[in-house]
Amino acid sequence: MTKTTIDALTTMPAGQDEAPELSRAQENLLALLRAQALRYTQGESTSLPRETMEELLTSLCYTLSIDPTKGPCALFPLAEGDPHERYAEALAQLRRKADCARALAGQLCLSAPPLDCIALRDTLRSIVEGLNGYDPRFFAHRVPGSIDYQLLRPVPERLQGVDYILAYLTRLCAELRFLSRLPLHRVLALLDGFSPEWRELVANLYAPVAANALGLALLGGDPRRLHIGDAQRAVLLNLLGNCSVAIIEERLFAAARTVCRALDLREEDDTTLLLSLALDLAPRVHAACAAGDLSCVFVSFGLPKKRG
Repeated sequence: MTKTTIDALTTMPAGQDEAPELSRAQENLLALLRAQALRYTQGESTSLPRETMEELLTSLCYTLSIDPTKGPCALFPLAEGDPHERYAEALAQLRRKADCARALAGQLCLSAPPLDCIALRDTLRSIVEGLNGYDPRFFAHRVPGSIDYQLLRPVPERLQGVDYILAYLTRLCAELRFLSRLPLHRVLALLDGFSPEWRELVANLYAPVAANALGLALLGGDPRRLHIGDAQRAVLLNLLGNCSVAIIEERLFAAARTVCRALDLREEDDTTLLLSLALDLAPRVHAACAAGDLSCVFVSFGLPKKRG
């Protein structure tokens, strides 16, 4: 995200020198920025390094839902009313969002299946610690916590601060909810087949498990079983080998809805997530069928890596 520049938002655009609303909005923004500088220095000064002022301005814009990429015209909402009251209301809303994120992160820590995935564990711990120290008064746009665990559907980069974390946690919740509906020993065995090093990898764990659930649904089997061996892959190859990508996609979409029903996944996020995986899988399945080998898409159970 490009930092907000003070000049970009406080310079009057050409041809608008007579726009009183814009001038008033810019004055209100600068008044808020000065107030933030005073808070940041605990009332000692409004003079700060330019880099710090830029960060405080970016934080202000995020808090007030101002898109700085639109230039000074994005400030028009600040032209009316008391800017300090508007900021206080926006700050209260951010705090409520942070509370929601803390609750969701705590719920995930308690309900996540015990996968012993380092990236997942470290990410949840970092988010919890980041949210506990999150102070939206300063640098609200910064994402609280560091994220190592990769989602199937990444959070849009345009999101910032606690909005990014809420979106991340919501998507992670859907992934973990899916995994928790399956027998843990079968999930672990499948992940061992995916890679003996999966606990140390920075990789998404939902995708290989959900892919096998979809494969079993295509076969008319129980998606909870998860295991797909050579015999099942041979049947899938006969079933899909002569199909176009569009037909494979259509069949995977139907399988996704079957899996959601079988696992009693009723949230819209659950269906959306599985359908997005089906969309990603269709061209991979088509290419694997052309090569005559589906083992790279639908993996077999493996043995756990020996530790010590």
